[in-house]
Amino acid sequence: MDYSGINAKIKAMRGNLLKRADYDLLSRADSVESVARMLAEVSTYKNVMSRTVGVEVHRDLIEQTIILSLSEEFSRIYHFISDFNIRKFMNAFFLSFELGIIKTLLCMVFDERNISYTAPELKMLIGSDMKIDTAALIASKNVGEFIQNLNGTELYTMLSDNVTSNSLLFEIEMQIDLYYYMNLWKKQKFLDTKNRRIMEKIIGTEIDLRNIIIVERLKRYYTINDSRIFAYMIPVSYKLNRGQLMRMTACRTTDELGREIDTSPYKKVFERSTDFERSFKNEMTKLYNRAVLIYPRSLAYTTGYVFAKQMELSNIISLLEGIRYKLNVKEIFSYLYFPLEKEALNG
Repeated sequence: MDYSGINAKIKAMRGNLLKRADYDLLSRADSVESVARMLAEVSTYKNVMSRTVGVEVHRDLIEQTIILSLSEEFSRIYHFISDFNIRKFMNAFFLSFELGIIKTLLCMVFDERNISYTAPELKMLIGSDMKIDTAALIASKNVGEFIQNLNGTELYTMLSDNVTSNSLLFEIEMQIDLYYYMNLWKKQKFLDTKNRRIMEKIIGTEIDLRNIIIVERLKRYYTINDSRIFAYMIPVSYKLNRGQLMRMTACRTTDELGREIDTSPYKKVFERSTDFERSFKNEMTKLYNRAVLIYPRSLAYTTGYVFAKQMELSNIISLLEGIRYKLNVKEIFSYLYFPLEKEALNG
């Protein structure tokens, strides 16, 4: 595959990512409605934000709307991918956003809220590969019905086998994440040798880091026995082996877990860290950017952009939350993620 066309396209799209100055301006908005109006002036959000004109704007609506922009961008990226097998892999890679929509809808149903997406919007967001009846999904009245309306998909098989009427929301969400990573790991087989080597390192590291974060989060916030924690792990080992993960799940305290992490290949990633999620983002940014420098004619530039866009959407959502709670600019910025200067990728 010739990467010159898609790399030029990605370079242009990367140039449109929000800058610190943009976040500074957005953080000074006096209301969520003001943020919506300001985003409507940004080229990458102008089209989708037009749907908020003339309606009552609230945080949830903006969050749902900006995700539509990502679906539009992926369609443009997809147009530049000529290799059928690479398209198969990219469908699996982008599935994280489609499954994110599923989790958002599930949360609405769990909280007994009406799903605010229309069927055509969901068709565009979720895509045809998942073969979901979006109209039936929107009509779901409870979690059991929601899962039943996923029937005919691989996701339904996983959820119906592992979710009970007593399952908590976070347990269902973890099953959805598990499906994503297992599917993505499997779809690497469609890549050529060079891209498979690149993506195995990136995805393998992400899975290892996610497993560590799962253990830390469950230890910190929930009272769950070791065997159940281990059941939540993504069953893929890259640099972390089964024994190391079992020792982590057996730790009684987060301090003990920290000492166990210090004996792992990821000591430097989480060293002296109190924010595991930020450490994860820093490490993944490094991986993507180094892959771009070493392998410019590969999928690294494309997948790295998708990751950067994911960080942007996460920042906007955090910013909206800050505006909602009347935080000042400094406080809002403390919740946003920016790559370390030495790791920033320009153009």
